[in-house]
This record gives sequence, C-alpha cells and structure tokens, in this order.
Amino acid sequence: MRYQLNWTEESIKTLNQNTEYLARDWGNQVVNDFLDRVDEVLELVSLNPTVFPAHNAVTKVHRCIVNRRIILYFKIVDDKRVDLLTFWNTYRDPNQLLK
Repeated sequence: MRYQLNWTEESIKTLNQNTEYLARDWGNQVVNDFLDRVDEVLELVSLNPTVFPAHNAVTKVHRCIVNRRIILYFKIVDDKRVDLLTFWNTYRDPNQLLK
C-alpha cells in the first residue's frame, strides 16, 4: 500500500528555495540531479515511511537525507497519509527548525 504524500506550503517553499539556489550557483545539471534524487526519496517515503528514522517519536516526525546538505522532514499522519514538512538545508540555524 502506498501512502499519499501531502505537500505543505513549507515543503513547497523550501524545495523551491533549494532548487533556485542550485540553479543560480551550480547550473541545470545539478538541479536535475537534485530533483531526480528528490523523486527517488519521495518514492521510498510513499512506499514505507517508517523505514526512515524518527526525528521525534512523539509527533511521528521522521527525517530522510536527500543529500549531504538537504534533509526532508515528514510526518506520518495515519496509515494512508504522510505530510511533507520541509526540505531543510543543513546550513541553516538548527534552532530555526523548531519553529
């Protein structure tokens, strides 16, 4: 059974921010490689989100490393739906993640 992936406004915003940065500073090939990796990760999350470690077991938030600088945080809502929360850039202040 597949989980439905629900894109939050924050997940859309942070994916776009990361993609724009890559396009501006690294070029289209790096953007394409990054988006291919995002597609791979989303496929894995939709198939079995519990395979990824819990970031916070109480809130059912998990994390998935997209690449060495980007971590996808998502929440397992129920047995059918996963909310994508943010594509966190590890260069950002980790205290901001809690907000």
